[in-house]
This record gives sequence, C-alpha cells and structure tokens, in this order.
Amino acid sequence: MRLLRFAAATAAASVLALLIPTTATAEPVATGLGTAFVDDQKDELSDKEIRALWTSARVEEALRNPAKPAAMRPDPVRSVRSMAPPQNLAASAPAQGFNARTPPTGASTAAEPPPTIPVSQETPAAPQDKVVGKLFFFLPDGTPSHCSAASITSANENTIWTAGHCVHLGDGSGDAGWMKHFLYVPGSRNGSEPLGSWTGAHRFAPTAWTQDGDHDEADMAAIVLNSHANHGTLVDAVGVAFGYLFTENRTDYAPVATMGYPMQGYKRADLDGMRQMYCMGNTTDASPLNPFDDRIKLDCDMGQGSSGGPFAIQAGPNDPRIVGTNSHYDADKDTRQRVSDDLFSSEHGSHAAAVINMANGV
Repeated sequence: MRLLRFAAATAAASVLALLIPTTATAEPVATGLGTAFVDDQKDELSDKEIRALWTSARVEEALRNPAKPAAMRPDPVRSVRSMAPPQNLAASAPAQGFNARTPPTGASTAAEPPPTIPVSQETPAAPQDKVVGKLFFFLPDGTPSHCSAASITSANENTIWTAGHCVHLGDGSGDAGWMKHFLYVPGSRNGSEPLGSWTGAHRFAPTAWTQDGDHDEADMAAIVLNSHANHGTLVDAVGVAFGYLFTENRTDYAPVATMGYPMQGYKRADLDGMRQMYCMGNTTDASPLNPFDDRIKLDCDMGQGSSGGPFAIQAGPNDPRIVGTNSHYDADKDTRQRVSDDLFSSEHGSHAAAVINMANGV
C-alpha cells in the first residue's frame, strides 16, 4: 500500500471543555535552535497585495482543489540532501488564550472519560473552535488550493501550524517548490470569516521535507502571519492558541482530538470542506516493528481538505497542546483508494522543534 497525503479531522465535542486554554500565557521553552535543518521563505507580496489576489472566484477554485499528496520517497532512508537535527532537540510551550466560564453543551466532565470518535463529527460552534481554520494558498504552478491549520503558541503570537505538504511540494525543487500567498481564516464555517483573515509572511518547513518529502518525521510546517490592520495579531483576535509538545520517541497519547476541514473521508459522501470536523481517540505507534518509524496513528475517517489540522492532547488543566499534524493515510497502490480509517501524523520530534524555534525568532 502507498501512503497518500491529505487533510484531516478536528476537535472532539466531548473534549471541548478540556481544550479550552486559560487566561495565562507563557513564553515558549526550547532546547537548541536547529536553524541548519529548516528551510524558510518570505512572501514577496505585501499583505494588501496578497488580499487582492484572493477574489471570490479564486477562493471557490481553491475549495474545489484541496492539497494533493506529495510523491512518496522510494524507500524510508533519508537521502544525503538533508540532515536530521540532534535527537535531543525538543520544544514545548503551554496553551494560551481565554478562560471559558462554562463548558460547552455536551462536553464531558472530569469524571467522564471522553468517548472514542473515529467517524468525524461537526465541531459545535463555540469560541474555542476558532483555534483551527482554513488555509488558502497558491500552488507553485499558480493553482489555488487549501489545507487546514491551527493557531499555535509563539513569541510573536501570530503563528499557525500545518502540514509540510501544505507549504512545499517536498520534492527537492528548492525555492520553486514553495506554495505562496497564504490566506488564513480562523474558525471558518460554511464560508464565513467570523474574525476576518490573515495573510502569510514567512513559512518554515524541515529540510527533510522540502528536500526529501520525509513523511515519517518531517511533514509539518509553521507560517508566521502578517498582523491584521484592524485586529492585530492572530492571538489578539482569536484569543486562543494551542501549546505544543515536540519530543522524540513518543507515539502513544490519550485522548487526542484532531480537527480540520475535510472534503473527502473514508466511506463518507457527506463532507464538503466547509464545516470544521473532529475525531477523537487514542494514538498508537504506526509501525511498532520498525524502531526508526515513530509516526503516530489515530482512527479517523477524515481525508483531503483536513491536511495540516492538529493532533492535540490535554497536557494539563486547560492546556491543550499539538503533538502531531494530519498528514496521510493508507491507500491501495493500484487503485489509490483509501483502505482504512487510519490517519497518520509524522513524528513531531526534533524536526518539529527546529521549525517552531525558527518561527519563534521572527
């Protein structure tokens, strides 16, 4: 079977209460920088110029064209074109945001373990659902496309986290492989922009992705946004951001909520990419017999359109953190049809830490 990239899932209704950040904020904590292992590019257009490109017609075209899978590497061995960061490189930061006075309707209490939800459901409307949004961009050939993304704690309070294949083709094409002219809409629901939109200024992805398309360890990226003329930074407007926990050799998390805007799904015909959806469950090691493959796996039916949506855990009271990103699924090598509801994330270890450290420097 071949692994195909795609966009996946959202935040679980029963754990929405768990995923509400507190009023406190904290600076990111990181060890090492990893600048030699991350590629970056600054958009050549200004905020105003990027906005002018995104006409209603181009947005509609992008909605019909979710990010496609990158070509798989012929084997799991990284090529000599890129190097891995030190294995002890790690990064962590708590969530930041608002204090919800009451949990949303249907949320689980501390005494009730959240249910497993492998069949995606629509995220109930609530203030915290705006931590995830739709990400529009142009492919290198100029075709409008889209993924999902999430607000992430950062020193600039203006950064989103997404999949590597949502920012670069991952084919070793260098500057020619970057997506461009990003437009991020937090909390989009049925085409709405409840808080407005933000344009992308800088994007960062592991060299192991941009050069080698390494889906095992490197299908992740960060985008630092331009501040909004009226609303300021993303956190100023959204009021919430996921924290993160990027560390090596950990695959089992419970419970995990994953979020996104899928247009397709496993044995689903009702997904349209316009609604924010979620799944929830426990992650496992995607390849327990291979010590060099620490991808994480979750049962979730979301497909293309939800790429770049977060895998989030509750690290502590009111402290949801990103530990993975919707990346790919199993498909038949001949028919290219999906064969299970398994949803995979690259390991978020040293490569993810290197990326967020670079974004925190902008």
